[in-house]
Amino acid sequence: MVFLVPYDGSRVAQAALDRAVEHGKALGEEVVAVSLVPTGSEYAERRKWIEPGDDFAAESARSTLERKIAEATDDSERVLTGSSASAPQDGVSDRIRQVANDVGASVLYVGTRNSEESTDPMTPFGPVSADGSYDVHLVRSV
Repeated sequence: MVFLVPYDGSRVAQAALDRAVEHGKALGEEVVAVSLVPTGSEYAERRKWIEPGDDFAAESARSTLERKIAEATDDSERVLTGSSASAPQDGVSDRIRQVANDVGASVLYVGTRNSEESTDPMTPFGPVSADGSYDVHLVRSV
C-alpha cells in the first residue's frame, strides 16, 4: 500500500501529511508526498507565497515545500515535486490523480476545510473526486 499526500504547505495539507505519516508508521506503509509547484505568479500570490507584483521563483518554492515535507517525515517517505498548472481548475487535480496511479496509491490523504457557503469539503487542490482507484481519507483537524 502507498499513502499519497498532495502537499502545498498549507495548514490543511500539513495536517494530512502528519496523519498519513502517523498511519504509515503504525501500519508499516509507505507515504509519498507530492508537491506540484505552479508555474505562474497568480496562484503563488493567492497562497501568500509571494507579495502581489513580485516575481515567482518556482525553484525556491519547490525547495521550501521539500524542506517542510522533510521536517514532517523520515527517510522512509518519498517526495515528488514538479512544475504544473497555475490553479486547481487548470489541472492540478488531474495531475494528482495521475500521480496516484503512477505510484500505486491505495489511500489519498487530503486536508480539508469547510466553506461557510457549503458543507462539502474544500481542498487546496479542488474538489474531492470519487473516481480514483484508491480510498480518500479526509483530514479535517488542523
